Amino acid sequence: MSDGAAAATIQSRGCDVSEKLCVHRSDYRSLPLMEDPFQPTWLRALFAVAVAGIGFLLPQEVPLEYYPLNAPSSGLRYLEITCAADANGMVEIFMDTGRGFNAIETIQWPISPGKTPFTYTFPLADAPLVGLRLAPFENGAGELGITNFRIINRREQELRHFSKDDFQLSHQIAAVTPTVGGWKLVTAPDATHPYSDIRLGSPLIAEGMGRRNLQRCLLSWSYLSVMIWVLLMAVYSGLRSFTGIRGMLRGCAFLLLLAVLFSAVGNRGLIRNSVRYSEYGTAGGG
Repeated sequence: MSDGAAAATIQSRGCDVSEKLCVHRSDYRSLPLMEDPFQPTWLRALFAVAVAGIGFLLPQEVPLEYYPLNAPSSGLRYLEITCAADANGMVEIFMDTGRGFNAIETIQWPISPGKTPFTYTFPLADAPLVGLRLAPFENGAGELGITNFRIINRREQELRHFSKDDFQLSHQIAAVTPTVGGWKLVTAPDATHPYSDIRLGSPLIAEGMGRRNLQRCLLSWSYLSVMIWVLLMAVYSGLRSFTGIRGMLRGCAFLLLLAVLFSAVGNRGLIRNSVRYSEYGTAGGG
């Protein structure tokens, strides 16, 4: 092959390659953009609702409060007890807020032998108080002397005062006997988990409880929704280039829906408890 023919062949092949490259580039430009996974569709919305619904049904033993109240009401209650013991042990008070006595809704503190009684004050949950139970010691024989047992509010006003007659011989309590200025619980010598149920009569409802719990739900739900939405928007704007204001608004709205749904999942314990507490009514504003 002559030099001229070889050069013509190379030039011809170069043109073919160039044309193919041009075609490939043109085809690449004509390809549709990847579908935006955050653009709302009915199917995606239903899927998100279904997943959030399943998550909302999962148990949450300890409700999470993401934005507490800044100005607690004077209707919040405290339990005050003045007592002394003749043995080492752990005093425990169980509170029934409508779910029965359990290991989560309790107050406990260590106690040592002594004749001088000390006063202990503990905040109570902003929930209906359906039952109270006092476990004086973990096990063994002992005496817990009580000179004062009451429920007060933030203004230190007495809401309920308990006496010896309110303590029952529920389990492994040998006697509840009067003393000078009060009474004492005597546990059985072979006690393994003694306790005394305390008579309440009717559930004790905190003043303004329903309003405060509604505020907690709204504040915590809104706060967590905004935080989730901001995080989703940061990821979304970093991965996608907006092609139009309408598409951007649709994507932002769908991300807000996801944030609201899964914020409800995060606050499910708080929401469910507030609904359950509302069944007990209210004791008025405050």
